[in-house]
Amino acid sequence: MLSRFILFLGLVAVWMLLMQFFHPFIGVALGLGITALWFWINLYPDKWLLHYLQAREIIENDHPEAYRKASTQAHKFKMYQIKIYSYSGFFQRTFSLSAGNRLTFVVEKEILEKASPEEIEALFFSLALKASQGVARQHTLALLITSIVWLLPLSLSKKKRVRVNWFIQYFIAPIDAFLTRILMPHYKWQNFLKVLKSYQWENSRLEELSTKLSQPKLNLSISRYLSYRFFSANHSSSQQMILAIEGATHPFDLMGRAE
Repeated sequence: MLSRFILFLGLVAVWMLLMQFFHPFIGVALGLGITALWFWINLYPDKWLLHYLQAREIIENDHPEAYRKASTQAHKFKMYQIKIYSYSGFFQRTFSLSAGNRLTFVVEKEILEKASPEEIEALFFSLALKASQGVARQHTLALLITSIVWLLPLSLSKKKRVRVNWFIQYFIAPIDAFLTRILMPHYKWQNFLKVLKSYQWENSRLEELSTKLSQPKLNLSISRYLSYRFFSANHSSSQQMILAIEGATHPFDLMGRAE
């Protein structure tokens, strides 16, 4: 898979830099530590993304109807080990994260407040369908790479704000937009939406929900709009990471345009 290949190239580049600038003994020690971290990232990409989204797990007592509908829709596709998380974001986004035998549905909390029961049912159906179609696994790794691309500049943003903002605007944002289009090209989402469209009731409810949510269409202007959001508001680094993950092209951006 292309996402894993890019992660592997990143690991090779790190090893080369370590061996170039450090004593061999120190370079090998650091390289082994980073390699262990690399394997952990590959095994638990969903856990990293939940951390960066500052998501919290939803139990049945929190949202009993949403919890029941999510379980019901997952069971339709013979998926029984699922967890549901919510997070506070800037766009109303949903994610189906898949890694190993784990399946996690992540929903921006305002969706749970705004959506009707029928729309919630259709929403969780689409998240389960993503996992069934293999889209969720690829999207999880693509989002992980997005978070890694943003990690270093955002960790420096408080100390060297002006310099890092310039760096983000003219270097990081375009690279992230390019990787997003390569790792999750529009035709992948369009193919998924064509399958979803065959389920007419669920697709109609999702289109209704898509128009109800207050979010921009980022599919044609991701780097420009993200740059604007990063520099026009004084968000913390953790909030900017949420913005970066939410900024990746989402099916809601393309809803109603699949042919």
